Amino acid sequence: MKQKQDIIRSLAQNEDDKILIASVLDKLETCLSKNYMTNTRFLDLRQRALAERAINEAGGKYNCVFWGGYEDAERTCAIFFPDYMTKEDCLKNSPIVLLRAVKNQQDNLTHRDYLGSIMGMQLNRDRIGDILVSSNGAEILVMQEVAEFIQMNLVQAGRKQISVSPKPLEDLIIPIENQTEGSGSVASLRIDSIISLVFKLSRGDAKEYIEKGMVFVNNKPCLKAGLDINIGDRITVRTKGRCKITELGGQSRKGRQFVNYIKSV
Repeated sequence: MKQKQDIIRSLAQNEDDKILIASVLDKLETCLSKNYMTNTRFLDLRQRALAERAINEAGGKYNCVFWGGYEDAERTCAIFFPDYMTKEDCLKNSPIVLLRAVKNQQDNLTHRDYLGSIMGMQLNRDRIGDILVSSNGAEILVMQEVAEFIQMNLVQAGRKQISVSPKPLEDLIIPIENQTEGSGSVASLRIDSIISLVFKLSRGDAKEYIEKGMVFVNNKPCLKAGLDINIGDRITVRTKGRCKITELGGQSRKGRQFVNYIKSV
């Protein structure tokens, strides 16, 4: 088990990383010393991976759960719980609130419309979790501390009228994703080859996405273009979408590998 400053020195790449890791470890320490639940605000995929490494090195992995309101949430909080609690107890008392926004059927609103209206309230992005958009409106996951404020003030999105009300988290409606099945062949199962195929990118562009930290495999940052991908791996490319490798076929006469995948946008 490493000390806080040692963990920060070994993991942080910049000042923002140092602040994040210190905050996460402070939350963990408070939970274990005071014996009550603590939590971070919402973390994106890169922040979550960094927090997870820090928590593991501090010996706190068994007192932490990452939760965004539903399975496979992209934005999650690290929630710390004392030894007398279970993960199930922790999730029942999570700091996440569901707000349901309902729009007029004829209005066409996007994720950007809802997020833009919320950010216009001068709230930090880390107070807002996933926003799941459907034909009826949106399911908006937020921190409990700002839920009432957002409910009272979010009356428009994209200049269209909406109504917002709190709902039990278990009533969350997860829209069916726009998924397409695809297949093709790649020179190898390297991540850069896979995302080039799935997202119609050049190999150079694929490597650039990876180098910029915009590619995640199974919710973990991928910074190596040579990483090999396996069946069942879930890949996220920021601004492009997500995919899952469903099947590996045979090889062509030229040695190229056939793959099947499902892409969500």
